[in-house]
Amino acid sequence: MMKKLKRRLGEAFDWLYMLWLKSLSDKEAEMNYIEAGARFGDGVSYLYFGEPLGFDNMFWGWARWEREYSRRGFRTLSLDDFVWFGGYGKALNGLGVKRAEGEKIILHSDIYKEEFLGKVRPVIDLKKIIETGKPQSAIFVLPGTKKND
Repeated sequence: MMKKLKRRLGEAFDWLYMLWLKSLSDKEAEMNYIEAGARFGDGVSYLYFGEPLGFDNMFWGWARWEREYSRRGFRTLSLDDFVWFGGYGKALNGLGVKRAEGEKIILHSDIYKEEFLGKVRPVIDLKKIIETGKPQSAIFVLPGTKKND
């Protein structure tokens, strides 16, 4: 009985969430997409120290809003764009552009999940810096999803 109730409550919450999503204007969905992408991009810009607290939640928030933005027919932005925006303040270009008929949908969060999620290791050891007081340097290539065609 309890399992059935939990399932029904879950279905009700899912229905309410979908109703809420559908009530948002495209501009509101875009703003949520930008906010989630900026937050995740900022987190990615610090990966050379390791994943910041809440990194998984940042990723899944970006992925959820990217899907919604794409579902509305818009071209999505690469992770690179959000890293430079959220991590370094560069302007976002390419927002609000509808996909052409038949244009392939690109979900950059799927690319990131496949190629990088949980696979990027830190190159700077903060604990060692604190313990020894010695500086560290390293070369770190930021993960990105921009594909050169």
